[in-house]
Amino acid sequence: MELPYQGRAIIEDNFDYVRITIPAKKNLFIILFLCVWLCGWFFGETSVIKELLNSTNRGTDLFSIVWLAGWTLGGLFALKTIYWLLMGKECIEIGKGILILKRQGDPLSKTTFYDLNSCTSFRVQDDQINTNFARYNTLKSLNGRTGTIAFDYGMKTIRFGENMDEAEGKYLLNLLTRKKILTDKNLA
Repeated sequence: MELPYQGRAIIEDNFDYVRITIPAKKNLFIILFLCVWLCGWFFGETSVIKELLNSTNRGTDLFSIVWLAGWTLGGLFALKTIYWLLMGKECIEIGKGILILKRQGDPLSKTTFYDLNSCTSFRVQDDQINTNFARYNTLKSLNGRTGTIAFDYGMKTIRFGENMDEAEGKYLLNLLTRKKILTDKNLA
């Protein structure tokens, strides 16, 4: 008999706030693919750098410099993705009238603070953006704007809980409601 799934979220229930830490979902295929790709990337990077250092043709140099800049950005993106998949964590702290969202292990993200009184319509939505490989093809995922739990903040929809199962998202919202951190005002 299979045991029920216990979820990925690590919940710290303090007196007046809750801290939720969600480790990034490991995708072994993507990690291995990017590691193999980085081997080829390294060969291309070093070859073009050597060519630039030994070249005397300035016309070729301009193209090579532009190509090298794009190639370097691609490699940095691959490294960032691998690091996120291995070490990344989504951290949510909610209570004391504030909702704080941050992504540890994502050097390009910033911590965002939201006034809990202005957060409305907390809900669980199946995140279609994250299905299969499409998650890596969206610009929203670069900013961490994907997730199973959503709420409205003014005229903007904010998401968190990336790659979380719908049942786990419902559990977290019920926990926050039972603890009276989220009220009817936040859910309507």
